[in-house]
Amino acid sequence: ISRAPGLKLVVQTLLSSLRPIGHIVVICCTFFIIFGILGVQLFKGKFYYCEGPFTRNITTRQQCEEMSNHRWKNQQYNFDNLGQALLALFVLASRDGWVQIMYNGIDAVDIDMQPIRNHNEAKLIYFISFLLLVGFFVLNMFVGVVVENFHKCRAEQEREEKARRTAKRAKKIDRKRRRMREVPYYAHFSPWRRRLHDVCNSKYFDLIIAAVIGLNVVTMSLEFYLMPRMFDSALDYCNYVFTSVFIVESISKIIALGPFRYFKDKWNQLDTMIVVLSIGGIAMEKMKNGQVFPINPTLIRVMRVLRIARVLKLLKMAKGIRALLDTVIQALPQVGNLGLLFFLLFFIFAALGVELFGKLECSDQHPCLGLDKHAHFKDFGMAFLTLFRIATGDNWNGIMKDALRQDDSPHGAKGQFMTILAPIYFVIFVLMAQFVLVNVVVAVLMKKLDESNRMVADDAEIDEEIERQLEADAHERNYIEQQPLDDADLN
Repeated sequence: ISRAPGLKLVVQTLLSSLRPIGHIVVICCTFFIIFGILGVQLFKGKFYYCEGPFTRNITTRQQCEEMSNHRWKNQQYNFDNLGQALLALFVLASRDGWVQIMYNGIDAVDIDMQPIRNHNEAKLIYFISFLLLVGFFVLNMFVGVVVENFHKCRAEQEREEKARRTAKRAKKIDRKRRRMREVPYYAHFSPWRRRLHDVCNSKYFDLIIAAVIGLNVVTMSLEFYLMPRMFDSALDYCNYVFTSVFIVESISKIIALGPFRYFKDKWNQLDTMIVVLSIGGIAMEKMKNGQVFPINPTLIRVMRVLRIARVLKLLKMAKGIRALLDTVIQALPQVGNLGLLFFLLFFIFAALGVELFGKLECSDQHPCLGLDKHAHFKDFGMAFLTLFRIATGDNWNGIMKDALRQDDSPHGAKGQFMTILAPIYFVIFVLMAQFVLVNVVVAVLMKKLDESNRMVADDAEIDEEIERQLEADAHERNYIEQQPLDDADLN
């Protein structure tokens, strides 16, 4: 970590955020405990229900236990004590599966009573209030804390780079000043080529190309399954027209700018690649229809799909979108550092998950609510993918429900200790993956966007400064030329 400045910055951000995050944790714990105690008072012992084939006429626990093949069972997330209440509230705050917990609370009747659907809808106020106060407000304070600390750490690193940036700015000013004093590269062009250069660099030319791209997107969106042959042919002819326009655009710019200057721009490279792909797609379709030689239809479909890349041509015409795209590209190194931290977090928790939950099985006796053949901890690879699913917030509470059960088999997990280990495991991982590291990614993107906007403003300021200097130089030369020479100067 000490050898990688970007990774060091991320770790410094997390460490420096511990104290402010600690304050947020205190606030969160206060709200959790208040709502937890209130939840225990409202719902303790009321989340039990009768499980069996004939529960329509059952209203009490005694009736349930008197019937065969029926069990009086408790909900996995309940409010029987403060610990269970805090776990249920954490699931609510993560907004995954919170609706079912809320419905269980609304259906609750009383202790040893079978739930009745929508028995007391006024209890909705409890759950909505918690979501508004904690889920949407308090937990999102993590974002502000992490972003603010990232900016502070970045400011310290920027002070170290200030001298280097000042020298870089001076070089940029000098380079731009020389460029503005130089004769334009198109000065020696012939009249027709200079005229073509002016046309290709005019805003009206860009507007026409943008309109063509927009029409092309519209025609591509008109395709549907089982199209009439005539309509399909019409769309093909439209594609030929659009491809021809893009070919003419590329050739015109190559002639106007010159091959070297044209291909020096990455956006022009993208335009050329799009034109080549379009020509290749049309050629393949013609060869397939003419049965010149067999071509895999999948390849033709891929070439058709790649037509959508033409939309990217619009990006170079929108400076705001280009700035955002540049921001994302500039943020990739630091996002890569975050990716490394994510990998380390996933690696550690995947190994722990295999050890703790690797022998959990789904059966008729123990049906699974979240674990299945696509999500389990039986091997390291699937554990890694399962953690990624949990990090996205998809049914992680169902997976934790499966881990909370006490497996009766001799090869089961850790029996009664799972009720303690599973919540600790999943709560820590969800806090780290969903609330902390993701917010650091937000901080990185916000910082890079701020730097990008500052760079644009810097360039505009440099251009204004150079123009003022050039005007001052020109004014000084004119003043010297207009001054009359006295006798001493003549002698």
